[in-house]
Amino acid sequence: MGAVLDRIAALDPEQHPAALERAAIANLARGKLAEAFRLADRRCRILPVAQARHYTLRAEIARQSGFAAAALSDITKALELAPDDLAANRRLMQWGDDEQRACAARRLIELDRDMALLGEAVARLKGKGETSLGAIHRIGDSITGWAAWQGHGQLSLWIETDKTRISHVIESDPQHALASKIEHAASFSVPFPASPTRRLVSLQLGRRVMIQTAFPAPLAARPVKHHTPVTTKSAGRSKDRTFEVTVVVPVYDDFEATERCLKSLMNAITDDEGIKVVLVDDATPDKRIAMLLDSVATASNVRLIRNADNLGFIGAVNRALDTIRAGDVILLNSDTVVPDGFVRRLSNVAHAAPDIGTVTPLSNNGEATSLPLAFTSNPLPSIQDVAHLDAIAARVNAGRLVDMPDGIGFCLYITRACLDAVGGLSDHYHRGYLEDVDLCLRARQSGFRNVCAPSVYVGHSGSASFKTEKRALVVLNLGRLRLRFPEYRNESAAFKELDPLKSSRGAIERELIAGRKGSTIVLSGVGVAMEVAKRYAAQPGKPALVASLDRGNATLAMRDAGPDFPQSLDFRLPADEPTLVEALTAIAPPRVVVADLANIPTALVRPLVDRGAVVDLLVADGGLWCSCGGLDQKGRLCPALLDDKECNCGRNTSESWLKLLTRDSCILAPDTVAETFLRRRLPPNAAKRVRLVNSSEIFHSIERPGAVMPRGEALGVLPVGLAALDFAFMRDLIRRIRHERPETGIVVLGETLDDLALMALGNLMVTGAVSAKDLASTAALHGLGGVLIARRAPLFGHPLMTAAFNEIGVPLAFFDWSFGSVVTHGADLPMPPSSNVAAAAQDLLSWSARQW
Repeated sequence: MGAVLDRIAALDPEQHPAALERAAIANLARGKLAEAFRLADRRCRILPVAQARHYTLRAEIARQSGFAAAALSDITKALELAPDDLAANRRLMQWGDDEQRACAARRLIELDRDMALLGEAVARLKGKGETSLGAIHRIGDSITGWAAWQGHGQLSLWIETDKTRISHVIESDPQHALASKIEHAASFSVPFPASPTRRLVSLQLGRRVMIQTAFPAPLAARPVKHHTPVTTKSAGRSKDRTFEVTVVVPVYDDFEATERCLKSLMNAITDDEGIKVVLVDDATPDKRIAMLLDSVATASNVRLIRNADNLGFIGAVNRALDTIRAGDVILLNSDTVVPDGFVRRLSNVAHAAPDIGTVTPLSNNGEATSLPLAFTSNPLPSIQDVAHLDAIAARVNAGRLVDMPDGIGFCLYITRACLDAVGGLSDHYHRGYLEDVDLCLRARQSGFRNVCAPSVYVGHSGSASFKTEKRALVVLNLGRLRLRFPEYRNESAAFKELDPLKSSRGAIERELIAGRKGSTIVLSGVGVAMEVAKRYAAQPGKPALVASLDRGNATLAMRDAGPDFPQSLDFRLPADEPTLVEALTAIAPPRVVVADLANIPTALVRPLVDRGAVVDLLVADGGLWCSCGGLDQKGRLCPALLDDKECNCGRNTSESWLKLLTRDSCILAPDTVAETFLRRRLPPNAAKRVRLVNSSEIFHSIERPGAVMPRGEALGVLPVGLAALDFAFMRDLIRRIRHERPETGIVVLGETLDDLALMALGNLMVTGAVSAKDLASTAALHGLGGVLIARRAPLFGHPLMTAAFNEIGVPLAFFDWSFGSVVTHGADLPMPPSSNVAAAAQDLLSWSARQW
């Protein structure tokens, strides 16, 4: 059975992900840890994206294999994905440090039903001074659970609905399974009263609340109050439309953010009689916030609602909505910063078409509407920068709107017709996340559209109320959302992939590009040299932009080397050439660094030289001599790289690039191998310009570890990049090794053009994507005898190459473009770059026979 599973895992594309998991479990059960790990490791690295259970499985195998640190790292990853995962929390309580074990114990108190494990969790938390513990669960029509406590006082269970409050006395049980761990313990089971709204269940010791759990309302939409069908006559915008908008701001904590929000809001709506504000004090514990709300509520257009108990975001918003009888509504988080006139501009977009139901502005932290990086919590700009970005957005994106699957609740404009149709936020969700998505998806069911207004920008700090609880709340509520709207996940993924807001972000970035005046521009193609270009541009203290040319799509993309603007600035060539010239003129780069000499035409750089820019050449590959970078279309190594011969590809690039250099130009070597290669291949006058990139934070010298020894019997193969010629060379090399020595296990450390085709060769596993950061640990976990860098053409400064040389502690085989000048370990195998497949295979077989 195990062999069948292994075969399916290797060869069947449709069953592949699930088969990998089954095969890993089967091999673990048989005690074949190495095979089990390779299967589980690949499952964690391929699509569909691995879930918590996959990381927990890999962690269990790693732990049994003696890799405790790797196992703990995987458990941490599993809990990032699913904080309430039972298996991962159980392992963390056993494997983690003192604080991690305590965190896991708290989770298990809520989740676990195994009394032995609960006893361990209670004992651990008791040791940290936590002596009032318990859990509340719902099973059908009953509330069940347990409590463990110390001290005197009557324990009672309270169940509150919107109309009733019921209590049950719970007596201590000396025979309880947890009684030996703490002074008192008891279990309980009581009826759960039916209610159309949420129910609050509390365990109280005397008057002190030990535990409190809110159970959302049944799976049903909030009742519709004034349903108005979407028709052109009833919902369309008319010239005599009465402007009436109420901004609802629920407030709980974070005084500084709330003060900033309300100040910006009141400034933004000054003297606009059509705008009202409803503030909801959701039982804030901060007296400063309560006083601030009292102060703001003295304005004639502001009304304050105070909740006696904390109702959470859903309850606070719905209480406010129940008091608003007419007009549109904006739901606004208390950690936002709004610009002048935002209400009327959002309203104009909302009424631009009769079927628009919700409108979301752009933001720094607004999921799909985020910029500069979409789906990222970008830092909150200053109040002045929010105003500046909004002014640009209003100018360059005027009249635009973009349809979205849903809206985002940090600032959500809802038309009256839509609000009447959907009836407000659903009580079905736990506080804080995805109830806004639910409202928008229900709006679509009623015939309304959700759109983004890219002409409005609102700042949002984000997660001020929930902090570390966010992931657990999102995971919990996402499960509920999928039950209700099963197609949402696919729609959301498609929207993310298409990114229809990219052009709107790019329009703003065109206006911002002047702010990058004086930045270095690093030019590259879109191949492996791009990684070297990005590394160079990321040097601290040296502002740089990466401009990547995709010749196939005739597009030049300009990106900040870090997370700053721009991140969506693309130019279609030749159509956008005038705009590109304007951008380059605004930047006025003092230096232009060309990192992909085979794929960047000199014609693109010459105008910059004419404007006074100094050109540097960052030699990442063989593109200075060969227009194909080192290998011709048949995969033959270009003779121009080895000696003073002409390029196979018919165009010598070195002469044209060297002519562009001026007195201050440099030829940059990203590592010591490149430096040696350049000094060997360049003419003496050009060799004088060679400079080793001096940035220890980014580039590192090539230096093999002091302790190098085989860790197993398998051969590791490291692919670098996804070029077809590199894949063909690696495949042919593996075939020859398979033919000569079929018993040798092979592990490909990365992803390839066709993983399953390689795995079909037999006794071979392709891990899937491996980052430079994880390369050394991945090699160690797979128990390799040695590793081959399967890159024959020159490549310098690439993060995978650097990590392979400097961090992999097993013998290393590679094609030596330093021609013996770089010091390596005695166990390593430097191979001549001129080696063909047959010669390289023979060298590898002899080397592996000697080493392991």
